[in-house]
Amino acid sequence: MNIKQSTIEEIIKSEKEKITNPNKLPFLQAQVLQKIYLDLFDHKRITIEELSKLTDYPKNSKILNDAIESLDKKGFLDGNLITGFRISENCLDLFSKIVKKNDYKHKKYSTNILQFITSENFTLKLFEEEQTISKLNKYGTVHKWYDYLEDFPFSLIEDKIKEYKIKPNSLVVEPFVGSGTTCVSANFFQCNSIGFDANPLMTFISETKTTWDINLALYKKLVIKIAEQFLEKIHNYDSLKLTKGFLENMPKKELNQWLSPALQKEVNLLKNLVDEISDKKIKNLLLLALSKSCLDASYASFCPGTTFYPFREKEEFWDLFTKKAIQIYEDLEKVQRHNHYGKSTLINDTCLNGSKYIKSNMIDFIVTSPPYPNDLEYTRQTRLEMYLLNFVKNMDDVQQIKKKMVKGSTKLIFKESKSEVFALKFNDVKIVSDKIYEQTKDKNWGFDYPRMIREYFGDMYLCLKEFFPLMKKSTHFLLVVGDQTVKGVYIPVCDILVEMAQEIGYSNCKKELFRMRRSTGHNILLPEEIVIIEK
Repeated sequence: MNIKQSTIEEIIKSEKEKITNPNKLPFLQAQVLQKIYLDLFDHKRITIEELSKLTDYPKNSKILNDAIESLDKKGFLDGNLITGFRISENCLDLFSKIVKKNDYKHKKYSTNILQFITSENFTLKLFEEEQTISKLNKYGTVHKWYDYLEDFPFSLIEDKIKEYKIKPNSLVVEPFVGSGTTCVSANFFQCNSIGFDANPLMTFISETKTTWDINLALYKKLVIKIAEQFLEKIHNYDSLKLTKGFLENMPKKELNQWLSPALQKEVNLLKNLVDEISDKKIKNLLLLALSKSCLDASYASFCPGTTFYPFREKEEFWDLFTKKAIQIYEDLEKVQRHNHYGKSTLINDTCLNGSKYIKSNMIDFIVTSPPYPNDLEYTRQTRLEMYLLNFVKNMDDVQQIKKKMVKGSTKLIFKESKSEVFALKFNDVKIVSDKIYEQTKDKNWGFDYPRMIREYFGDMYLCLKEFFPLMKKSTHFLLVVGDQTVKGVYIPVCDILVEMAQEIGYSNCKKELFRMRRSTGHNILLPEEIVIIEK
């Protein structure tokens, strides 16, 4: 070997020792690396056919083959598909972590659920005392079964119910129910509620969180039964005959973005077991626990957009499910001690159809936090769970849901969208739309941000108009909403909503500061305010 060649090899070796943080790998490379590591552990021959099947890229795809080569160049692997791969010495720890996380055949699963014990609840029970409804609400009882990215504080609804002197048995309406914060709090304080959401997952979650007449002895018995079945069967998953459900319906590339191979199997086994439960209310509670645990164990991270980190440390799915199932039981124990609360009705439809479900002069109070015009496409964040719980079976189903949603994102605009005509009578909407057009007119990205603004405010105008005749006289409508910036253009969302409300006929329209927040995209402080309007 001559000196020049030796120097080149030393440089290559030196570069490989500078291992990239695995969380910074492009997702395709991370996916391929994980597959190769697991095949090496199982002493399987690694083929381009298997990698093509996993990633959904053709086996002759330059993108796929470049991803494989990049892993060698970055030092995560030594070798190639022809000669075979081996693990670089400085990646043995990473290899060990990946194998441990995915080796469901030999993994030791916690049995805490069989005794309904977690480290957290053992400590809490030693000091537990009777709690008031106000404390239950404040500390997130029931609320924390499933929280949502844009939820407002649990205490806000209680504060407003008391401030506006809303009496027991009053009807509280939530036009954008999300994970049910408004309905849960309304129920705590003996108010009845109706919640709307175009996303079937969110109406399911809210309905489940507001169903408290549960046979807890039967719940505990069924949880232990399915836990015993899961622990007995998971190590032999590959020999089981199970319904594939979401594993077959969800596009493969998207499914693999969300869940590791082992997690897919753990979740599918538990889903099959839960589906066998005949008591619908208990079944729904466990589907909620399953769904939330799956999401929290997944690769996904919301910040607030959806990104995926295959190597980020996450708590084990089974441990998360154990805690969630026990949390639900203990919360229901606390709630049932009081035995006086309101009832909720959840409607899977756009709130723009409110008059189909509520008669005129029926509503006592409306409080909501609507979508913002921030270009967040919320079905993206709930995509995994919509497939998992069979609310969608293909992208056509997803599209139908998106068409019903308030157009706060460019990805929610369709040819048939036509709400913008209702916003053009408001000068501030036209001014903002025109400014954004000037900022984006030279771009070829295909996203129509000016139209998004017009469609959004058109939808919000229709929402305010829809509920006006349904409210009793002197009823208040509260909207927790924040001003936004889009492509550097400031959008006075609250001021525009106040102007719209006045045009419709609402009185005493005003806003009060709720909090200041900083956008993830810039350093401008944006006010989040409560728009208050009255019939």
